[in-house]
Amino acid sequence: MAGENRFAGYLAPLADAGVLPAPELIRFVAEPTVELGHRAAAELLDLPDRPTALVAFNDKMAIGALRAAAERGLRVPEDLSVAGFDDIELGQACRPMLTTVRQPLEEMGRMAVHLLLRMLGGHRVDALHVELATELVIRESTGPVPDVFHGSGTGTRHSATRMH
Repeated sequence: MAGENRFAGYLAPLADAGVLPAPELIRFVAEPTVELGHRAAAELLDLPDRPTALVAFNDKMAIGALRAAAERGLRVPEDLSVAGFDDIELGQACRPMLTTVRQPLEEMGRMAVHLLLRMLGGHRVDALHVELATELVIRESTGPVPDVFHGSGTGTRHSATRMH
């Protein structure tokens, strides 16, 4: 469910801007880990016309993408922007510090406890859908679209790539 919602959250602004996502620039992995993020990013960064930005399912995958970029001599954010999701502490410890999306975890926890207590108290809880605001936390891993590639790519395509 979270994966589907995050992917929809990636697609919605593209649709609003009239941009169709390029399927060849989307990678799905079995588990969102640093290693699988590294592997997915490596595939994308080795494309002849590599992307200029990577948007990862979570911060762990984004940290793997940072490693793949460094291995290819790409500078972040000058050559490539990388963003994650979850705002884990490790994202602030890596260099460059990771741009991410922060979730309202305390509010989510309070809401879950409230619903659980209602259920334990015998109250009927109707199916509900709750959306809580997230916050974009801009740090050092994102920047303007580069004008020139400093890696193996020679194209001028500027794209955000989703690793999920």
